[in-house]
Amino acid sequence: MAKEWHFVVPIQPMATPRPSFRYDQKNNRAVTYYDDRYIGYMTEVQKLLKEQDLLNDQFYEIMASELGVRAEVYFYLKVPKGQKKINNIMRTSAPDIDNLLKAILDSIFKGLSIKDSRIVMVQTAKFQVLDNPRTEITLRSVDDGN
Repeated sequence: MAKEWHFVVPIQPMATPRPSFRYDQKNNRAVTYYDDRYIGYMTEVQKLLKEQDLLNDQFYEIMASELGVRAEVYFYLKVPKGQKKINNIMRTSAPDIDNLLKAILDSIFKGLSIKDSRIVMVQTAKFQVLDNPRTEITLRSVDDGN
């Protein structure tokens, strides 16, 4: 049976924004940077991982599995403030699901020696909720039975 690692991020999911650029005249080159809100999101995810001691042996064991890792990621996005009910539970508008996925994976793997390139399979969905926005992520080792 495949080993499993689970993490719930109890904050509004955020998509990776396009990077901004500025020119550094001193070094004669362009500098790429992200918006402070995105950096704050990544910092908060890192803080939650540390508080819950989730970057543990089980995480590293799953990430090192020979055949790779399968990720299941579900995003629960809070509806806009003016919206009082949900007509469709599936979120078919922005943000794009690939940018949501990049943001959570970059946040989890930031500063780690192991990279998210070990993830070889992904199942993901985005939903609308009235309250309790969150991201739920499960990582499983890929074994011969998957």
